[in-house]
Amino acid sequence: MRIDAKTQLFGIIGHPLGHTFSPAMHNAAFAANGINAVYLAFPIATLKGFKTALKTWNLRGLSVTIPHKIHVQKHLDRVEPMAQHIGAVNTVYRDSQNLCVGTNTDGSGAVHALKEAGVSLSGKKILILGAGGAARSIAISLMGCGIYSLTLSGRNRAGMNAIRTRCQKVGKSHAIKIHETSLLQSQPLDISAFDVVIQTTPLGMQGSGFENEIPHGAQGLQKNQIVFDIVYNPTETPFLRMAKKRGCHTVLGYKMLLYQGAQQFELFTAMPAPVKAMEKALLNAMRAKVK
Repeated sequence: MRIDAKTQLFGIIGHPLGHTFSPAMHNAAFAANGINAVYLAFPIATLKGFKTALKTWNLRGLSVTIPHKIHVQKHLDRVEPMAQHIGAVNTVYRDSQNLCVGTNTDGSGAVHALKEAGVSLSGKKILILGAGGAARSIAISLMGCGIYSLTLSGRNRAGMNAIRTRCQKVGKSHAIKIHETSLLQSQPLDISAFDVVIQTTPLGMQGSGFENEIPHGAQGLQKNQIVFDIVYNPTETPFLRMAKKRGCHTVLGYKMLLYQGAQQFELFTAMPAPVKAMEKALLNAMRAKVK
């Protein structure tokens, strides 16, 4: 990597950022494509002075993570429709007029991960476990995939209702159902009734306090179902290990991180993403973090 007066500056903003693997991915992509650029981590707690810094330092693109995905929108020149539907921005890039544009590649990254794994989403019954930001972005992205139905399952009924409302505003006519997994829920969810199960909660995540837990009803998984757990630390969660033993087709969580990053790179540079180089760097960084 060379650093000189012509080096373009990219990065990620959020707080904290000790967990981020994005610099490893993007710097590997710049190197693979011979781009004179560097991608750095900017651990900022507030967005005070953000727009001034963006233009003063001529930042060419940014990844955005918690807690800034929502509030960064008001600091941008334009926000793309998909990010407006989701209500959050995870990517800032410069357009052909040098304007700062916000978009969201989280949900489309997850959809891409499923498609790259050979999963056809058209006509499928989809179950999303969880009602957070990741569930929202994935649900809205699925609206353009020709799915048959979408069911949201979690404890946060208000969050699930909000996701359903946002999905309906996209203009698709899919059946969107809600299943609340509370102590008052009388009928357990039959997880075997779905073609694709997407797990978006912290269950199974290293350091979450739920490392050994799996979603309620997971014992009902059946052979040939598609199971995607977006948790990427550890690489294979307890939920995915159970799914594999039951003959399900599994998709690893780091694939969502990889493909949302690849889409960011293409927005940053208008060049095809070197996905293999990015994946190698990501996996190496994840292994190093474990040691």
